[in-house]
Amino acid sequence: MKKLVIFGLGKIGEVAYRHILRDATHEVVGFTCDAGWMDGRASHFGLPAWPFEEIERHVPPGSAEMFVAIGYHGLNAARAAKCAEAKAKGYRLASYVSPRADTGPWLEVGENSLILDGVGIQPGVRLGNDVSLWNNVLVGHHSTVGDHCWIAAGATLGGGVSLGERSFVGLNATVGGEVTLGAECFLGGGCLVLKDAPAKSVFVARATDRFRLESDAFVRMTAMPSLAMPK
Repeated sequence: MKKLVIFGLGKIGEVAYRHILRDATHEVVGFTCDAGWMDGRASHFGLPAWPFEEIERHVPPGSAEMFVAIGYHGLNAARAAKCAEAKAKGYRLASYVSPRADTGPWLEVGENSLILDGVGIQPGVRLGNDVSLWNNVLVGHHSTVGDHCWIAAGATLGGGVSLGERSFVGLNATVGGEVTLGAECFLGGGCLVLKDAPAKSVFVARATDRFRLESDAFVRMTAMPSLAMPK
């Protein structure tokens, strides 16, 4: 089993670690992070934690791969930059693909990609490097997802979609078939995008308004006994 160092001591690092540990895809030997973010920690989940600035001293590049597990800060620019730094140090970037994802035999996975449970990848799809697909994402047939994209849980890309690099697609957003979106687009949760859009386009769906009644009054008013509190 290949050895792995995870970059990231935050929530995304934990998500990656728990999945890799569950499925035993790699042997995680430790964690790393920029020294300024370590807060004096020398371990994480019982494993060593080392400053990224000196990681080569502790885990030489030829002895382990690295996975960069940070979020979509700066439209994924922070993660893209750290991937480049890790490669410059000589590390090969690993990927995690859940065995509970439906990727078929046709998918070629790039480096530093995260594909979680329930993801569906149809034939003809091309994924770039450093792509994060969260639970239950569907990528339709013959779609292309550029490098350093982040697609949140429940989002859907129709067939023939082209999503530009460093784009973010929020929870349950939908992109219609044959739509082309340029680089660095931001699609907020629940959006429906049906037309092409240039680079750096922003789509934000309106949030559901909070109803004027509190829940107990609403239940009484609407006479929904199945939702009422037991007496």
